[in-house]
Amino acid sequence: MVKRNDPGPRPPEWLQGAWIRQLRWQYDLYNEQYLGGRLQPPVFRLGSSTTKLGEWNSLNHTMTIGLHHILEHPWEAVLDTLRHEMAHQYVDDVLQLTHAPPHSEPFVKACRLLRCNPSPAAASGALGNVNRSSAERDKILVRIKELLALAGSPNEHEAANAMRMAHRYLLKYNLNLAQLEGRSSYGVRHLGKCSARIQEYRYVLSSILQDQFFVLAIWTFSYDPLRNVNGRMLQISGTSENLEMAEYVYNYVINLCESLWQQRRQSSNNRSGTKFQYLAGLLRGLQEKLDRQNQQLKEEHGLVWLGDPELKKYFGELHPRTRSVAAGGVSRGSEYRDGVRDGRKINIRRGVTTNSRNRGRLLG
Repeated sequence: MVKRNDPGPRPPEWLQGAWIRQLRWQYDLYNEQYLGGRLQPPVFRLGSSTTKLGEWNSLNHTMTIGLHHILEHPWEAVLDTLRHEMAHQYVDDVLQLTHAPPHSEPFVKACRLLRCNPSPAAASGALGNVNRSSAERDKILVRIKELLALAGSPNEHEAANAMRMAHRYLLKYNLNLAQLEGRSSYGVRHLGKCSARIQEYRYVLSSILQDQFFVLAIWTFSYDPLRNVNGRMLQISGTSENLEMAEYVYNYVINLCESLWQQRRQSSNNRSGTKFQYLAGLLRGLQEKLDRQNQQLKEEHGLVWLGDPELKKYFGELHPRTRSVAAGGVSRGSEYRDGVRDGRKINIRRGVTTNSRNRGRLLG
């Protein structure tokens, strides 16, 4: 007897229908945005296989996305699978290479058009252990992490100096990296959760990552399939080293925000202020502190980051149709002012690690 995969209970029909509508909408967007509408929309199916993430079937013109993929992995990983399968369709329907090997050069070129991973298995997104690396830039990254650890020192002078030195290394490291030709490949990471409303403090944090940690940030449209809610999510683009550092800083600051707010609630006699006012002030205070440190590095050492033209080009290819929107802010009351004061005291230190969810399953 052949042992069959146990897919477990299927989600309700109405929810599966919502997922298919989302996949169709995203398909139409990518088809128009990246391929000029050259693909004919297929019939979408949700598959029960626990070993395949997705599959394109040219015979009956169907595109299948695994139910377990949607249930177990971030929606952004599902969209990468969708584009991967669209690349297979592009090879068959547009290039008319129906007998080409599944992951041959025409397919790789189609993946470039669709900005997706050509690998037949989804990558975990995790980096290697830089602490055991002999590469010079990884040694520098380890040194930066050591300085961030010192930034947690109870000695205020030592902590501030360590934080300042960490930023000096970051700036000098990226200046040196920018001098290398064909130096790095770029990638993206998604931070946080899909949210229907983005609070001001999270907008400020995305600006900090972009201004201080050598990544480009954008709030992209996203979807939470389990709650069937549309929203937005923070996406950052950059080199693997800078993505790792920026993701670390994001998680550290988000956790610290919650901790400082809880401490304030427990110690403050006036508990009528709002959390989001305080957090917006907290991040503005941190932003001011980091801006001052960069200005000092400019004046004392002549270190100025002018941006990475290749990263900007990569970002533009990912998001050919971007637009700026005005973000609403919180009121500037006592909670906000107290947050600014506390934010100016923050030192980013080690203590939070990032965990990537495993996506090691097969694509069609």
